[in-house]
Amino acid sequence: MLFTDAHGRAVMDLTTAETVGTVATCTVAPSPARIAGVRLKTRGRTHHTLDWQNIRSFGPDAVVVEDSGRIRDEKEIAPADHAHATHDPVGKAVLTETGHNRGAVLDIEFDEQTGLVSHLLTEEERIPGGRLLGVGSYAVVVTAPP
Repeated sequence: MLFTDAHGRAVMDLTTAETVGTVATCTVAPSPARIAGVRLKTRGRTHHTLDWQNIRSFGPDAVVVEDSGRIRDEKEIAPADHAHATHDPVGKAVLTETGHNRGAVLDIEFDEQTGLVSHLLTEEERIPGGRLLGVGSYAVVVTAPP
């Protein structure tokens, strides 16, 4: 699945059957490359994140969380935590470990059951998720192609 296809999808609390937000963006962690958190658009001015391990299902119509109490306020997430907004790769430059620019991340292809990232998509290529080394405030770093 492409993450852009999930943008705007409702996030439902299983215990109350209430919509607690909608999918806005995601954060990514390396080794193995995976979705670390789903950033939510919620009511009010605060931003919230749902850690991937707290997602019960990522369905075609909604993302289901067991308990909305597991949604974290982004102000409480440390920058070193892969769920922090710093680790959102979309729109960031992709640099190889040798310093070559490979474009900017346009989308993320991932498995909605496991959260594993299969590819980072740029304007010109599909970079396998296994090449992801890290995501920072400026860029996404990947291994150089063989």
